[in-house]
Amino acid sequence: MGLMDKLKQWMGTAKEGASDLAEKAEPLAKKARDFASDAVEKAEPLAQKAKESASEVIDNVGERVSEISGKAKNAAGDAAQAAAGAADEVSDKASDAAGAAAQTVQNAAEAAKEKVENATDQTSDEATDEASDEAKGDGGGAS
Repeated sequence: MGLMDKLKQWMGTAKEGASDLAEKAEPLAKKARDFASDAVEKAEPLAQKAKESASEVIDNVGERVSEISGKAKNAAGDAAQAAAGAADEVSDKASDAAGAAAQTVQNAAEAAKEKVENATDQTSDEATDEASDEAKGDGGGAS
């Protein structure tokens, strides 16, 4: 009977230790989730700003090309066609730049989220290891 009681005591101690560590780890995991959420929230406006800036640039380029195009039509038809081709190229490059900026922001947000998940997993693993070590330590001291 004494052996079974001792084993039950050790298991109870290990369970309590794991429960305590889980309670201690929960605020850290919550902080990590909140941090990732904040990072995503902060990154979204930056991506939106980048898109808006690119749209403004595209609009400005389009307006200027139209002005130049009107003047060039008076001077030569070939010059107008070249300006329109340049406008398309500039517009494509500006769109590509906006897309790349948005992708960079999204990649940064995903990397932050992954780091938070890794930190949460590591905290959980450390809590489990500590509970196991605590259970083993209690057993060694009682023998």
